[in-house]
Amino acid sequence: MSASGVNQPSSRARALVALVALVFASGVAGAAIERAVTRPAPITRLADTTFHPLSSILRSPTAQDHLRYRIELSQALGLSPAQESAIDSIMSMRAGEFNALREEIRPRVDLLVTSVRADIERTLTTEQREKFRALQRRDREQLVSNGQAP
Repeated sequence: MSASGVNQPSSRARALVALVALVFASGVAGAAIERAVTRPAPITRLADTTFHPLSSILRSPTAQDHLRYRIELSQALGLSPAQESAIDSIMSMRAGEFNALREEIRPRVDLLVTSVRADIERTLTTEQREKFRALQRRDREQLVSNGQAP
């Protein structure tokens, strides 16, 4: 016992606590360094280059998109072959309605998107405007190459 009457931890216990703290701190530091090193560099891009998430709805899905959706639905819900066939029929029957709706509202959305882009460009400097347009071109090219452009 010490002079104050309280038990002092032994040197061995203090060394063990220090060792555990060092191991823990090393692990945290190592994880932080690994995350900083392996984290991909942020990519400057607009989330939806046609300006608004509504634009993605206006894109006509491809046959591959329909198939991927049906497969995901089948896997998630455990559909029977009869259900898969029924859903394929429903999607085929309604595809025309979706296309007609897209064609009806697309001009209005395009006009609104164009107007918003013009308003944004008016607030930008010349250098920012060029970067803004370059982002739009790059993302538009990516959509075209992925077959997602409207």
